[in-house]
Amino acid sequence: MPASRELAVIVCTRNRATMLASALDSISRAVPDDVEVLVVDSASDSWATRDVASEAGAAYVRSDIRGLSIARDLGLRTSDRPLVLFTDDDCVAVEGWIDPVLERFADPTVGAVTGRMLDHTLVDHDAAPAPTRRYTRTLDGLDAGHGAVMAFRRSLVLELGGFDPVLGAGRELAGAEDLDMFCRILDAGHAIVHDPACVIHHMNTREGDSYIELHAGYGLGLGALANKLVRLRPGVGLAMLAVLLKRSSGRAIRHARDARKGGADRAMLRGIRRGFLAGARMRLRGTTFIDEHPPAPTTVDAQVDRDTGSKR
Repeated sequence: MPASRELAVIVCTRNRATMLASALDSISRAVPDDVEVLVVDSASDSWATRDVASEAGAAYVRSDIRGLSIARDLGLRTSDRPLVLFTDDDCVAVEGWIDPVLERFADPTVGAVTGRMLDHTLVDHDAAPAPTRRYTRTLDGLDAGHGAVMAFRRSLVLELGGFDPVLGAGRELAGAEDLDMFCRILDAGHAIVHDPACVIHHMNTREGDSYIELHAGYGLGLGALANKLVRLRPGVGLAMLAVLLKRSSGRAIRHARDARKGGADRAMLRGIRRGFLAGARMRLRGTTFIDEHPPAPTTVDAQVDRDTGSKR
């Protein structure tokens, strides 16, 4: 089994210094001292993220170009640990969460390990233990896990070209960079293990327009992912598109009278269609889209903590 010193925990973040502080505090209490903790600042508007990382004793690196995939790739290039575990700035680590990750990587056929993200409102609710699952088919990438708790062999992700830079939060196609990587790992012949014993708590529940926008972004990314696969692996891509449309349509029908869930489901369905068309207009290099229109760099001027809106 790999040792904890072979692992880096990477937190990508933008303009959420207060949430980041809580996440880093939980990580520091839940991992051994020899685990590297790396904060990747995705073009925040101030130095608050750097200050929080420094106070927590975490390593820090900044990208002036926003985009979650760009930040994830910077983390991969910055760390030299063979294993990397990504989590989000609005999540809290649970004691023992890295143990299943290290255990699963003892199997050399495993390219990625995912865990369970539990909403903070459900932490005290008893739930039946979920089974460990092993995924091997490309299409399984849709169900293999979540970007808030996913671990990889760092060299494998780099060999595959890194995360797709146009997918994920901070870009127009604001989702599915995690599922895209899962699909590419599976398509390359590696397995992914989902181990529910690896748990993090998600602390930030979105409401209102923010919740709708989140699902619209997921749909945009998923649609672009399906388009990519239609071009690279037509049979797999068409099967993925059919699955996405069937699932999203079914949820929209079931939740038609639920303003919150139904609105999100319809937004995702529209996003899938728009994302598929957007993907068709983009060129590919290997298994990633070419980022022909990256965001303008963000320079740091007045130090504003966007969590509170107050100047530092």
